[in-house]
Amino acid sequence: MKSKIISYSFLFLFIFSTGLSYGQKPKKERPVVNIGVVIDGPWHSNEPIRQLFEQEILTLARDEFDVRFPESKRSVADHTAAGVKSALDRLLADPGVNLILALGPIASNDACHRGDLSKPTVAPFIINAVAQNLPRKDEATGVKNLSCITFPSDIPRDLEVFRELVAFTKITVLLSSAVYEAIPKLADNVKAQLQSMGLATTIVPVATSAEEALSAIPADAEAVYIAPLLRMSSTEFQRLVNGLIERKLPSFSLLGRSEVELGVFSSLAPSFNFNRLARRVGLYVQKILLGDEPGALPVAFTRREQLTVNMKTARAIRVFPRWSVITDAELLHEEPQEVQRQLSIASAVKEALAVNLDLAAVEREVNAGAQNVNTARSVLFPQIEASATGVVIDKDRAESSFGSQAERTLSGNATLSQVIYSEPAWANLSIQRHLQTALEKDRDQLRLDIARDAALAYLNVLRAKTFERIQKNNLQWTRSNLELAQMRESIGYSGRADVFRWESEIALDRIDVIDAEAQRRQVEIALNRLLHRPLEEPFSAAETGLDDPALLTSEPRFFEYTNNLWYFQVFRDFMVQEGFNASPELQQLDAAIAAQERAYASAKRAFWSPTIALQGEATNIFSRSGAGSEGASFNLPPGFPNLSFPQPKDLSWNVALRLSIPIFNGAERFARKTQANESLRQLRLQRQAVAERIELGIRAALHATSASYPAIRLTREAADAAQKNLDLVIDAYSRGVVNIIQLLDAQNAAFIAQLRAENAVYDFLIDFMEVQRAIGSFDIFMSAEEREAWFRRLEEYFTKAGVTPMRR
Repeated sequence: MKSKIISYSFLFLFIFSTGLSYGQKPKKERPVVNIGVVIDGPWHSNEPIRQLFEQEILTLARDEFDVRFPESKRSVADHTAAGVKSALDRLLADPGVNLILALGPIASNDACHRGDLSKPTVAPFIINAVAQNLPRKDEATGVKNLSCITFPSDIPRDLEVFRELVAFTKITVLLSSAVYEAIPKLADNVKAQLQSMGLATTIVPVATSAEEALSAIPADAEAVYIAPLLRMSSTEFQRLVNGLIERKLPSFSLLGRSEVELGVFSSLAPSFNFNRLARRVGLYVQKILLGDEPGALPVAFTRREQLTVNMKTARAIRVFPRWSVITDAELLHEEPQEVQRQLSIASAVKEALAVNLDLAAVEREVNAGAQNVNTARSVLFPQIEASATGVVIDKDRAESSFGSQAERTLSGNATLSQVIYSEPAWANLSIQRHLQTALEKDRDQLRLDIARDAALAYLNVLRAKTFERIQKNNLQWTRSNLELAQMRESIGYSGRADVFRWESEIALDRIDVIDAEAQRRQVEIALNRLLHRPLEEPFSAAETGLDDPALLTSEPRFFEYTNNLWYFQVFRDFMVQEGFNASPELQQLDAAIAAQERAYASAKRAFWSPTIALQGEATNIFSRSGAGSEGASFNLPPGFPNLSFPQPKDLSWNVALRLSIPIFNGAERFARKTQANESLRQLRLQRQAVAERIELGIRAALHATSASYPAIRLTREAADAAQKNLDLVIDAYSRGVVNIIQLLDAQNAAFIAQLRAENAVYDFLIDFMEVQRAIGSFDIFMSAEEREAWFRRLEEYFTKAGVTPMRR
């Protein structure tokens, strides 16, 4: 009985400790697997790479095996063939090691040339299977306990693409000195491969010093190919890249995009995906532990091709690839970061108003029109005129003129006239003043049009840049889907038709990318034209949004007045009132009406209003000579006295006051009066029509914002949903569950949704700019005080309407 109790107690404790419930089977004890690791030598990336590989193995094998990576079974060699061989020898001889990872090109090469091995070994860093004379049997190594994975590199293919970017015949290959010394055949085989391509090749072993590497590059080198430099620190590598740029040498990275980001000119590989390689190693380790022969596992590890070009480096070394090449490439730093000209939406609008040629021409017209007022005013000021006259007549006439005309006379004359009262003159002055005001308001309309056009042109630049970026993203999606199609074909999920279809889509997407870039260039030129800049002068356009401090939308309280239908109706009424008060179109018509009212009043006064003017004149004879200059005399018969006529004084003058009033002029005054009255009525009707159009424009533009503002959130939700759907469909396509049509549809939906989401803010801002043009005022020009005054008017209007907005 006691033994039964003890037995039941042990059973209860076992069930309790293992957490098993009724009906569950006890877990099988997992066998312990110790994995040894050999690393070529010290390198700054060793630790994260090792941890990545170990984590992938643990994730995949932990359900069946208790996988361990004892630190005592981990060996970091000295980057020499002998050091790596010694480390591998120790692990192969260690009975406590069940499997070996050769994490490095030297370790992988050593493992691959040992023949049959005593324990499973995975060598995932074979740089070039052909150059390293990798043992092959069908798709595997065929060597007992040896599983190799070829590093995803293809040096001849890289050089083929490199030469499409840059023309060269002399190439320098920078190779890790550790690999060069440990695998001498690798350098020889690579050199032979490149020479067969017509390239004069120089191999430069690189250790840790950038300066030594640069000095070893031949002076006549035309291009540089960079293999992974395992012993060089990140700081030294950056110095190496900077040195290549200083020497204007185009460079190409075997490792991939990560080195292009550091300044290498280009690469055909994406950033090397150690995750994929680690996952492949994890799968192989799992298979080996489950009983698969390592020597039967496939060797090939294909890489994805994605040309990446660093355009900042391209500009620095003055190398510019052909259009046909870069349209298929990912371009880093495509927009020059060193561009001095920086634009924002506010600065673009203000610059346009300061320098636009159309506006400058109208400003001259306004200045010229101001002189019409001065001309009209001048009639009311005294008019003074002076003249001098010299007269020569024939002697006979002078002698017979009885002294009234000398043979030679020099005289001067001065006249003064002053309008005392003239209704037409005063009317003209008043009319010209009003017409000048109308001219100024016409200029203000153009200012608003240019401000609107500059803002829209700026937003169109941002839209075009966004469209170009999304088109490039779509091209990347298509390339990724082509890889999926190729993978599906390789495992039998689909045939070549899908591959051909995606290749066709890539060609079409490249066309779309080219078109998008052309559209961006066009809108940039249009903006430069508005800003009176050289049309292709580069500039950097800062992003803008609802939170831009230059815009009213950056004020949180702004949307409190529009957040429901009733508030929005009151807000529309307020904006119409603001538009009527600020509209230069109405102000121009008001000035024209005032001018016409004065013209009508003058036409009525013409029936009775006189014109009164004062005029004076003075004439002085400065000189008389010749016959007739001494006056007239007559010799009479004897007994009669001689007659003589005195010469008149040289100075003469007169003053006159003139009053005139028209009595009858063929009914012209009646016609002018009627014409002026009809013109006045026409202008008043025109003002009413313009007011209606302005109100229509304001309300229509506001209703447009009521649609584009909520679209910002809704399109983002649609884009998120479409992206999630695309991710699901891509996964299903990779597993052969859905066909290419469904994936194309999902990709197209995601593309359109993303485009609409990215453009939604710009669409709203464009509508908002149309609202501001309609009301005749742009918030970009508001000072802080003016903005507060605007909100006070808005608050007062809502209060009068009996509405109190809810504060958040």
